[in-house]
Amino acid sequence: MLKIEHLSFGYGDKLILNEVSFSASLGEIIALIGVSGSGKTTLFRLISGHLVPLSGSIAVEGETTYMRQEDLLLPWRTVMENLLLFSELGRRSQDKIGLRAEAEQLLERLSLGTIENDYPDTLSGGMRQRVALARSLLQKRPLMLLDEPFASLDVILREELYVLMREIRDLYGKTVVMVTHDFRDAIALADRILVLGSGTIVANHLVTPQLRSHPTPLIQKIREDLLSHFLERL
Repeated sequence: MLKIEHLSFGYGDKLILNEVSFSASLGEIIALIGVSGSGKTTLFRLISGHLVPLSGSIAVEGETTYMRQEDLLLPWRTVMENLLLFSELGRRSQDKIGLRAEAEQLLERLSLGTIENDYPDTLSGGMRQRVALARSLLQKRPLMLLDEPFASLDVILREELYVLMREIRDLYGKTVVMVTHDFRDAIALADRILVLGSGTIVANHLVTPQLRSHPTPLIQKIREDLLSHFLERL
């Protein structure tokens, strides 16, 4: 589904990513963790085609959905109109009535069933982020790139969305790569956790059911990975 080999990128003499290599198989959820400035968002922009690498290769099967940290909702359109926008742009062949029904069901699952006719500026930050997630899910592209998808959400809602994301993955066979600073998100949702440090992948942790139930050893190991590469930058 996604294969990255020896990917490098930088500006002038500053190298941001250096020989990054990893792959994601169909239906896999990967969490990418790194300190601020380690190149996580740059990597997403390269995968989505917004940047061109200096060297290396990126192979993606099918189209990609990229949900950024900013929700990018159009303020002059209602929640439902924002969700249906991509179908109006010809990115979806499903009829509009069927897509609207699907959007309504998804809003209910995200505890947003009463706001479909509201405008973005009337919503809280967490609600806007859930609308953006719904928009990404509705596109049903095989690869989803999620940049801090749960950052504005409380613990209870996070738990509900973990379940929803796994259901979406199982139902549609989506491959998900998400950037997060929160170990809870990574361990609760991901099949693997990649640690980005010094411009490259420095650790690849498999999240087993045992580690998901008792995450302390894995959290400690990731912290050690992050600390060692943070100190290298000092």
